[in-house]
Amino acid sequence: MDSVVLLHAVKECLAGDGGLRALHVNHGLQADSDEWEKFCRDLCRRWDVPLSVRAVTVPESGASLENRARIARYEAFSKALAPGECLLLAHHLDDQMETMLLRLSRGAGTRGLSGIPARRKLGKGAIVRPLLRCPRKALADYVKAQDLRWIEDASNRNTDFDRNFCRHEILPAIERRWPDFRREWERSRSLIAESHELLTELAQLDLECCAGTTKHQLRLDALRQLSAPRLHNTLRHWIEKEIHSPADPGKLRSLPHQLIAPDHATNAAIDFRSHQVRRFKNELYLVPDLPPTDPETNLTWDLSSQPQFELPGNGSLRAVPTADWGLAGKSYEIRYRRGGETCRLARRPTKSLKKILNESCIEPWLRNRLPLLFDGNNLAAIPGIGVAEPAASQPGYRIEWHGN
Repeated sequence: MDSVVLLHAVKECLAGDGGLRALHVNHGLQADSDEWEKFCRDLCRRWDVPLSVRAVTVPESGASLENRARIARYEAFSKALAPGECLLLAHHLDDQMETMLLRLSRGAGTRGLSGIPARRKLGKGAIVRPLLRCPRKALADYVKAQDLRWIEDASNRNTDFDRNFCRHEILPAIERRWPDFRREWERSRSLIAESHELLTELAQLDLECCAGTTKHQLRLDALRQLSAPRLHNTLRHWIEKEIHSPADPGKLRSLPHQLIAPDHATNAAIDFRSHQVRRFKNELYLVPDLPPTDPETNLTWDLSSQPQFELPGNGSLRAVPTADWGLAGKSYEIRYRRGGETCRLARRPTKSLKKILNESCIEPWLRNRLPLLFDGNNLAAIPGIGVAEPAASQPGYRIEWHGN
């Protein structure tokens, strides 16, 4: 009903000006899925609105079926949007109330309790929800006044689904007791959304004050100056900006004790979906998960004919001409650390590779990923650090590693 109302209202407003098209996502989860698709095709044909249909495959395992279907649907939305297009969705005020209640029951913070956003970016375009301030009753009155037809999904009556339970059991009981609850809840939601904006702005200021060498690093001494709530807020925004999803609350709470406290010099790593938070020297790092490197790797690179070399799953190497000591322009083998390597860097004594990497402040989690250049069995160059004296020439090539 909601989508039929939205399409009809927009079509009437545009009055044939063009630029309107419809999208139907077929999840294939119901026996009637094909009938629903046929209804959409027939409706858009009668209303002279171009329609595209996207069939999606909902994963069989993972989160709840509702969430898995939602993820598949929004992936289809993102792919369907052309640059600059707005996808209008028919979420209304009752949807907003249900969302707030569901998120409150799951322990959401200000971000979750801010509710469904009226507008946000998606793919190459944006999502806009123009009906968010309209209660469901107003939409029901509209379809009656306009004599519109729609299809009701039978699963919408199934109160085994959390949202349907809120819709058919909880919110009607609340409305009987407090008829104006929508207006009051919407006011609270608006205040929470403002608070979230303020927390976001504060986090940005604190992130700038605590900035480390790169945007993926924060200075521990600066973080320790923040109060506990500000520290939690800063870390949460820093992590969520990279992982694009809510950070695990329990792991967030453990971060200050495990990785920030001054008496904890540790190699611990705390996982946040596709990233890890780690500590090294006086900085906190947010490190993306990367595929492991193979210590048995043997690759050949001719510096004289190939100034850049792509490493499988590990970025690239570049040979940069230098007037100072560097590698001679010839072929070298690329390997990864296997243990026991030694090197005599130009104008320095022979040392173990382990000690050189430690003195050079190479992060521990990168040491096995650092590509090494060998001339036969001799370590010839350590990218970003230096060239071994036996392999050095002047002028030569400086070796840089640009990881993923």
